Amino acid sequence: MAPAAETATTADEGGGKRTNLQSGGLALAFAKLFFLIAGYAISIVLTRLVPPETFGLYGVISMVIAVPNMVLIQTVLFTVSRPLAAEITKGLGSYRVLRRRGFRLGLVLGGLVTLVFLAGAEPLAVRFLRDPDLIGPLRAVAAIPLIYALYAVNIGTLNATRRFGMQAALDIVMAASKASLIIGAAAIGLGLAEILGGFTLAAGVALVLSVVLVRVARPPGVATAPAPSVIPPMTAFAGSLLLFTAVVNLLLASDLLLLKRFVVTAADEAAVGFYTSANLVARVPYSLMNAVSLMMFPLVATLHALEDAPRLRRYVAETAKVTALLLCLLSGVAAAASGEIQRLLFPAAYGAVASELKLMVWGFSGYSFAVTCAWILNSTERSRIAVGLVLVPLIAVGIAATLLVPGGATMGAATAVAIAGAAAAAASLGILHRVFRAHLQPLFILKLAAAIAATELLGRAWAAEGKIMILAKLSALTIVFVGVILASRAVTIAEVKELRRARTH
Repeated sequence: MAPAAETATTADEGGGKRTNLQSGGLALAFAKLFFLIAGYAISIVLTRLVPPETFGLYGVISMVIAVPNMVLIQTVLFTVSRPLAAEITKGLGSYRVLRRRGFRLGLVLGGLVTLVFLAGAEPLAVRFLRDPDLIGPLRAVAAIPLIYALYAVNIGTLNATRRFGMQAALDIVMAASKASLIIGAAAIGLGLAEILGGFTLAAGVALVLSVVLVRVARPPGVATAPAPSVIPPMTAFAGSLLLFTAVVNLLLASDLLLLKRFVVTAADEAAVGFYTSANLVARVPYSLMNAVSLMMFPLVATLHALEDAPRLRRYVAETAKVTALLLCLLSGVAAAASGEIQRLLFPAAYGAVASELKLMVWGFSGYSFAVTCAWILNSTERSRIAVGLVLVPLIAVGIAATLLVPGGATMGAATAVAIAGAAAAAASLGILHRVFRAHLQPLFILKLAAAIAATELLGRAWAAEGKIMILAKLSALTIVFVGVILASRAVTIAEVKELRRARTH
């Protein structure tokens, strides 16, 4: 959805457009929230319908397919939306040409990935994941990359033509149909391949609907508009975005995939299921903080284009400060109540990985901080540095997990994530200072540490039982953290308002 945010905050051709763009932005925000909730609902319900071993395998296959899916949909969507949004203001002649180019790109990239999954399911399952039973499930999802790549062309078209309501509707339909089909297959007792087949079928439903909506939303005059003599190329931008999104999504999946690679016993298979649940919880801060990247991207790009270095430095510094604060709030509360959160969301047995969750939530927050900083770099045309930044935690987690997982199983994987997250945060702070001369003040870091310590002390002192008391504890932990921040003036209301004003000017 990133292109949507970019277009929604920068495009305004007439006095009546602004209200439409604002309502479209709200629709997209709601769709993103719905998609996120639906995804977590699938996992929470599956833990009650299938054994931990099956849930762990579901999580592994979902991660394996998520990497190319996210790379393809983000790459193709951005690649279609940007030039189409720019060219459509000059006339409609490029509409059909750019869409044809987008479909060719989607067919090539998506088709190649689908063929790799079909042909490579056996070696991937047997040699890397070391589980021949995963051959069928891998083939069950093999068509999704091709479907997603074609779907992204239509999503990018709706985005470029500012049909944000339709774009949001497609996301909601995709999320709802995926949840219904996957949960329904599990509820009637089908196997893992059939459960995952529900994902493939949902993707197909969304693709068909996207074709219908694009035809309905096609701007009038497209059929008779003359083709322009020069149309901007797509491939250069697609290449840089492809590399960046591939590294980011490999980073998010690496710990679970390496854990699965090293499991050797039936007990380990169940542990992978438990770890998958903690992995989902730990990624909540990362998922929620994506919105920060979407909001800041266009403004940073504008300030960079205007060569307003002092204002850019201040904005980057304040963005880093607020990002760090929000991540510490989310992670501090989750770490202080890790056992209760596991019991609240999942069956009792899944509480076995509460200690792992404490480490993982901080590690994924480090990832989130690095990815946010990488988007700042991307928006200022420093894509190589952005890729280098996200490579730091990817390399760190790969090395650490390879060393720690064979002897430490789930705790080894969680420790590897924590190490990589710390490396990501440290590298991000160093790059922000070196590139933008922006940094977090030591006193601010101390105040954050005090808020985290107060939250952790309360978490250890209060062992909540029952869903109502667990929710009460989570609320109390949040209040304590926010109270320390406000009392110490780590961040003031005026600073938050300044960021909001910056986005609207």
